[in-house]
Amino acid sequence: MTVNFSDPYYYLFPLMSGAFFVILYFILRRRSARVQSIVLFCLLALNFALHFLKLLFPPYCDESYDVAMQKITAENVCAINTMIFPFLFLKKGGALRDYMFYIGTISGIAACWLPMSIEYSVPFDFDCMRYYFCHTVLWVVPMLMVVLRLHRLDYRRIIFTPLIYILVLVVIVFNEVALVAFGLDQAKYLLSVDHGNGGLAFGPYSDLEGTGVLNFLLLFVPPFFRPSAQNPYYAPALWQLGPVIILGCPLGFLMCLYWEHRHFASDVKSLFSKLKHLFTRYRFGRRKIKFNARGARPRGSVKFRRRG
Repeated sequence: MTVNFSDPYYYLFPLMSGAFFVILYFILRRRSARVQSIVLFCLLALNFALHFLKLLFPPYCDESYDVAMQKITAENVCAINTMIFPFLFLKKGGALRDYMFYIGTISGIAACWLPMSIEYSVPFDFDCMRYYFCHTVLWVVPMLMVVLRLHRLDYRRIIFTPLIYILVLVVIVFNEVALVAFGLDQAKYLLSVDHGNGGLAFGPYSDLEGTGVLNFLLLFVPPFFRPSAQNPYYAPALWQLGPVIILGCPLGFLMCLYWEHRHFASDVKSLFSKLKHLFTRYRFGRRKIKFNARGARPRGSVKFRRRG
């Protein structure tokens, strides 16, 4: 859809999303970790339920069966996050919770500011409110999970987040293939990157072709993942591997630096200490054992005698 920046409702819902984060933070900040976890999990569980229950409400209940069923599948990154976040939240620590924080925060905020599948011309109807609530939960819960110290980030694990994200794109690809195979999506998924292309898994949208942003991203995409004379299509999902690793890891590092700056500084200090030790031990021109004029070893040297 085309975003109308002059519409006041465009700014209303993202601001309400931010207000929801602030209010929830002040409500939970002095509660026990158990209460905080229960509240955040309930929000994720409600999100999970709404993903499927939306079929009972317009416009989905008015659509054909094929169109409606597509909307509850893993058709894009936010849909997959909605379905897996409750289960990832139950897992204590690790790279999967890191994924919740990095990708959940980015995708949730981006979806609130750049809504691609909602019409806010009727701003307070069910689907509009559901859309913004669901995408707000996708970034508010992971952010509060870290802010309230229910999860500790580790900058050393950042590399796993792009890899998990690529797996999510692979799921989107297989989901679209399955929709076409079962007749639930009549479009040819590889012939139109503007349809069934959640997360740009099949390639950039046609209106991005020739733009500076796409040209910059393509600098990090290997030629064999890009279209060629023999193959006019991008390598599904894998075409994003280079950009998400090369650009995503520094971005993730900046996102976690507020909480990880002491850990990072400690590691840098430890690294310099080890390098200094190695340099001192193996430095060029290190002191050699000296002998006096008579060929005797210097005082304090060790003498070895043969037995027998």
